[in-house]
Amino acid sequence: MDPFTALAALRAAYSGIQYCCECLGEGTVQVQKIKKAAEQAQQIVKDAKGIWSIIRGLFGIKPAPAPAAPVAAAAAPAAKSRKREEYTTHIPTEDEIVQQFIGHLGEFFTNHGTLAAYIAKRYDEVFGKDVIDPKEVLELTTLQAEVDGAYMKLSEMMRVRAPSQLGPLWTRFNAMNDKVKAGQEARQLKQKREKAKRDAQLWNERNDRIDRSIAWSVGLGLVFYFWVLMGCVWLNTTTMG
Repeated sequence: MDPFTALAALRAAYSGIQYCCECLGEGTVQVQKIKKAAEQAQQIVKDAKGIWSIIRGLFGIKPAPAPAAPVAAAAAPAAKSRKREEYTTHIPTEDEIVQQFIGHLGEFFTNHGTLAAYIAKRYDEVFGKDVIDPKEVLELTTLQAEVDGAYMKLSEMMRVRAPSQLGPLWTRFNAMNDKVKAGQEARQLKQKREKAKRDAQLWNERNDRIDRSIAWSVGLGLVFYFWVLMGCVWLNTTTMG
């Protein structure tokens, strides 16, 4: 995933988390339920009026004349008011919003990790050059500031303004996340120690092989030297005899 896509997804995830907090914290779900109940009550009254109209018609009672239609200028605010009262037909429950929160939070940390890895890689590329481009430094600094700021805003929102349904979940998540990080660090430290031990063992084995090779070479050299020496002595003795 390219950094621009990850950054857009990070922003969208934060907006989703913010919506979930506001929806539960400000009672939006409850307001929607009240609206739905009011709509159902209005529909019941409307149906009742329709039934009474039919009954009056059967007994020859004429309905009262309908009021005159309001002028267009007066109807405009009413239309605007109705638009403000619009809401979805499906009213999410608290459990559904909590599940949405979990999904958004997962997306946030996935893209946050992607961007953090990209920044680390990009840092090596930008500052590893012989000639550093100020434009690249500025772009990297801006991206780093936004990624760090996004996490700080999320942390502040969850610690200070999180509703009761999500605050404990955030606390447990952080505790579990810290536990996982501690486990990862312990595994990485163990792997480094094991690698260092293997490298030391391989180094010692290499030195032993070199020492054995040198010993064999020296030994064979001495044997050859004494063999030549003994040969020379025998040849001199034979010649003199």
